[in-house]
Amino acid sequence: DGLIKWKENKMKDKIIDLIKKSGLKRIENDLIQSIKSSIKVNVLTVNEEDIKIGQSKIGGIPDVPGDFVWPLNKNGDPLAFLAQFNLEEISSYDIEKSLPSSGMLYFFYDAEEQPWGFDPEDRGQWKVLYYESSENLNRIEFPDNLHEDFRFIACALSFELDFTLPLDDSPIIRDLQLSSKELDLYSDLMWKVLELRKEDYPLNRLFGHPDQIQGEMQLECQLVSNGLYCGNSSGYKDPRAKELEKGALNWKLLFQLDSIDEAGMMWGDCGSLYFWIEEEALRNRNFENVWLILQCY
Repeated sequence: DGLIKWKENKMKDKIIDLIKKSGLKRIENDLIQSIKSSIKVNVLTVNEEDIKIGQSKIGGIPDVPGDFVWPLNKNGDPLAFLAQFNLEEISSYDIEKSLPSSGMLYFFYDAEEQPWGFDPEDRGQWKVLYYESSENLNRIEFPDNLHEDFRFIACALSFELDFTLPLDDSPIIRDLQLSSKELDLYSDLMWKVLELRKEDYPLNRLFGHPDQIQGEMQLECQLVSNGLYCGNSSGYKDPRAKELEKGALNWKLLFQLDSIDEAGMMWGDCGSLYFWIEEEALRNRNFENVWLILQCY
């Protein structure tokens, strides 16, 4: 924990230093306030037998409690298992204490249909499950009717503390109303922060600002989860959108899952899955209304 605390201070101080040298004096304090901690999730291909039961992993077969029921999509077919996190393993990296310090968190998705999340009808095509205990787990079998293509390869995980800034088309930056010159300076700043963080792919993370591909997602989550279709401009122009927009910033990135060759995962065309949750729901450990968005290149 002491080493993590030291890395936290060092990395955050370096980003603050870059902000102060960026020439963005007018919004300097706003940018410093916008820095979000994140848990970077690194993958390592191993034999699944070498991953202990209950250990965090991406892909493979889930390790679940006795009362677990495999989640199904709207057609009654099994969802693909994406990842499990032993919350005790990541607790020291969760410096904002957003998650419980123990228990298990599981992610599932309809990997065959690959819903994008812009249609309210997509609800039910993914699932996030939380269990309070990581004891007495069993590594079960895949459902017989889960296609081989969606039985992903197990990857062991390691974690790093990371710090992120919002991209220039995020609601946070948009609300600061940057001039064209400030936008150029912010773009330069973002590149320097990326170099500092030494980003490499795949980019998987819990919390923080997303590494978005096709624009910001918080407003989309807010509108679609409240019944507005956002596959075109109709949902954004709906009379209800203006009032709903006020709640967009309540959505928090829970988990970003990249396309991972080692696991046999490909989302669209080299894209990522982004699981979002409202702040209040996260505080209440309610993962029922998590919203997912797929973005790709």
